[in-house]
Amino acid sequence: MKKNGILLIILISSYAKSQVSIQACGGNKEAEVLGIYDKDFKNRWNYFVSGTASYDYETRKVSPGIYQSLNYYVGNDWGASAGVYISDEDVMPSLGVAYVKETRTLGINLFPAVTYSFDTGKFGLGLYTLVEYTPKLNENLNFYSMLMVESDFSFQEHQASSQIIRLGIENSKKMQFGIGSNISQTGSTFETDINFGLFIGKKF
Repeated sequence: MKKNGILLIILISSYAKSQVSIQACGGNKEAEVLGIYDKDFKNRWNYFVSGTASYDYETRKVSPGIYQSLNYYVGNDWGASAGVYISDEDVMPSLGVAYVKETRTLGINLFPAVTYSFDTGKFGLGLYTLVEYTPKLNENLNFYSMLMVESDFSFQEHQASSQIIRLGIENSKKMQFGIGSNISQTGSTFETDINFGLFIGKKF
């Protein structure tokens, strides 16, 4: 059921006209495909989705995950957000705040929220953050950097966090390439795993 829901969301997103970004990263422990979808509607509504599918070389396991939120902005940058995170292990709806800031070189998406885990049956706090910084190097190239942070806490302890980091170059056709790292922490002891490699991406 969860996998069918992920496929349905991806199919719906692919038919909508919006800003889309796709990246593929090959690391020392796993390979990952990342997709980001962002659509502004009239009357202050916005729909945001980011999805990943990673393949672990050792276990040969594919791990999908998708975060989506429907946002309504009451000011220039701030608004209310209703979202859900779906993976092969859990479904986690959320209610919170949305903050979005866009300039020529800087993009910030911030979604702090109260969450509920169907897997554990507990409420908690979650944070999704996406920051992209692309200053010009010359007429044909931009410096490209991206930080994506996801954190989930119960009201008693840390559950899981992850950070996706990209540093590289973006050309005039919005192709990106460079080095990338995926870092994750789990549990109250923050047990850490690091995957490091190269990435290539494209914005549409």
